[in-house]
Amino acid sequence: MEARHWRRGRVRVLHDAALPAVPESWWFDFGELERRGLVTGRGGGRGSVAFFRSPFDPDEQWVLRHYMRGGTVARILGDRYLWQGLAETRPWREWSYTARLYDEGLPVPRPVAGRVVRSGPLYAADLITVRVPGARSLDENLGEAGVSDTTWRAVGACIRRFHDAGHWHPDLNSRNILIASDGRVSVIDWDRGRHRAGTDPDWREANLQRLRRDLEKRLRIRSRWVYTGACFVALRAGYEAGASSGD
Repeated sequence: MEARHWRRGRVRVLHDAALPAVPESWWFDFGELERRGLVTGRGGGRGSVAFFRSPFDPDEQWVLRHYMRGGTVARILGDRYLWQGLAETRPWREWSYTARLYDEGLPVPRPVAGRVVRSGPLYAADLITVRVPGARSLDENLGEAGVSDTTWRAVGACIRRFHDAGHWHPDLNSRNILIASDGRVSVIDWDRGRHRAGTDPDWREANLQRLRRDLEKRLRIRSRWVYTGACFVALRAGYEAGASSGD
């Protein structure tokens, strides 16, 4: 993918050069998207995600995510982040790394555009990606009916594809794994992703164990969470099978 960007005062926008037109500011405005009748749903913590119809193709949906802080720092900075240069902003990092993964044929949503609005030493940010049709997070699924062993194996095989290509996800958890209506698995939230080919192979197992700890933690804190140790065994089987299949 080829990237382009524009700047208007405090606003900077990075986007896919293949778009039919340069992104407009209203693409990143939840209220304006609703006024234009494009919003098809909301999601994310604190309503930070909107699903909307593409301005170019009504049959394609996009996802607008407003970056929100979590934890105690959120009470101080809210949705603001410390400015350390444009290349270090969250949407610039996530758009660029996701575009790399997409170009490598790995299962990630196609990135559309990212926006940064600077305010002195701080900035607020947004990212737009193409919505995977019918996709729901693994977290959503496990909070309801759960998923089949086939899906757990597909999750393991998907992670193996990223690992075999040398890509490490720093926050591999159930919220960042998407399951499409056709069973395909993809992974999101790559702004801090790293390429680790040629380094200590122990990072692969550490990455898997991070996901396992997340799944077990949510089993303890959620009132409904359809997960047992057998689920991770199925995931592991899919991961190991991926070594021979290459999928």
